[in-house]
Amino acid sequence: MASIKKLDTRKFKITVSNGYRPDGRKISKARTITVPRTVGGRGIPQYVAHEAEEFEKQVRSGYSEDGEMTFQEYATRWLGRQTKYAPGTLGFYRQSLETVYPMIGNIKLNRLRPITLENLLAELRKRTWRGRPIQESTVQKYLTVVSAVLSDVKKNEIIEKNPARMIDLPETAPRTQVIPTDEEAHRFLDILANEEDPYKTFYALAIYTGCRRGELCALKWQDVIMNGDESILTVGRSRSSVPGKGVVEGTTKNGQCRTIYLSEDMTSILRSYKKGVFRL
Repeated sequence: MASIKKLDTRKFKITVSNGYRPDGRKISKARTITVPRTVGGRGIPQYVAHEAEEFEKQVRSGYSEDGEMTFQEYATRWLGRQTKYAPGTLGFYRQSLETVYPMIGNIKLNRLRPITLENLLAELRKRTWRGRPIQESTVQKYLTVVSAVLSDVKKNEIIEKNPARMIDLPETAPRTQVIPTDEEAHRFLDILANEEDPYKTFYALAIYTGCRRGELCALKWQDVIMNGDESILTVGRSRSSVPGKGVVEGTTKNGQCRTIYLSEDMTSILRSYKKGVFRL
């Protein structure tokens, strides 16, 4: 049961006990409430009783107790629960979190404030890469990962708001995707014709299909169905290098397979490469 202590006519302190810590200390959570002026004098006891009941439910469900957990402890558990992300994405999340742990890792979840994360961003902006300041877009990627963790904290009703969503961020320079012209593509393929395999076939596939590097590295001959002068390529896996784990194979970035029809020229390159491989 919650205990209620009257501090003033409309101010009350609610305390809830919720077991004991491993060291034997009692776990007690307290909240001070002020009854709004819109509540009449006779309605004060009922209002306070309702608030006490709601607070007790929150404490029993872990709301307050989990709020005492540090950001690093929760983020580590959060990473261990993730199954929808590709290994490479998880590796990026893990690496990003390890970068911010020294600055916010020891802060309790219920103590994280927007100003804390603004200070984190300010520290990250001081960093350099190859002698040059890191880009604002890179800085904000770290915040995106932190926000993903805190969104999970909020979803589990441990905090009421995600402080990472309350920060005003500067605009970042849009990235322009450079797409080669037909002339540039043909010039590139002409140069490739004099290169050795597997590089020639790898880059030819890249420019013909637009597949990601990890998807190309995960291809197997069984993914190619040759039908006369043309062929069909099925892309359903991706490989990536994950720090501490080496090369890991998983699904594609969106977790879906796709089919690509290859031209006669590309099919001819694949046939030539396959003959060379099996001749070895």
